[in-house]
Amino acid sequence: RQSYDGLEKRLKEVFSERSSILHQLSKTSKELDSIKGNLKSLRNDDSVAKKDVQRILELSHKQREEMKSLQAALQKQLDEANERAEKQQAAIKFLKVEMEKKTKIIKDLQQEHQKKKNPFSMIFPLVALKCIYIYMMMMT
Repeated sequence: RQSYDGLEKRLKEVFSERSSILHQLSKTSKELDSIKGNLKSLRNDDSVAKKDVQRILELSHKQREEMKSLQAALQKQLDEANERAEKQQAAIKFLKVEMEKKTKIIKDLQQEHQKKKNPFSMIFPLVALKCIYIYMMMMT
């Protein structure tokens, strides 16, 4: 009977240890499942982060291309504006020269008209030159 009681007691202890071990295994299994979930979540987060970084890089590349395109368009507009300005400057210079020519022609015509109005205007310079010549001859 004692050996039966001893076996029964020992069996209860074994079952108790077994129950404790199963409980610990269950707890460990839950912790492992939790860790698995966390790892999966981290992988997903990592995957999402990689996708976000990839999207950002693509947007950055696209924006860079758009900026290059915009810069080229602005440079073209600037070149065209410079070309127009140069043409306008050339036109202004040409018109200025033409205006000066016309002004000289007008002055010449006015002087000629004055001379025709006063025929003696041509004689006076000649007489003055002759007087100067005579004066210089007398001085020598």
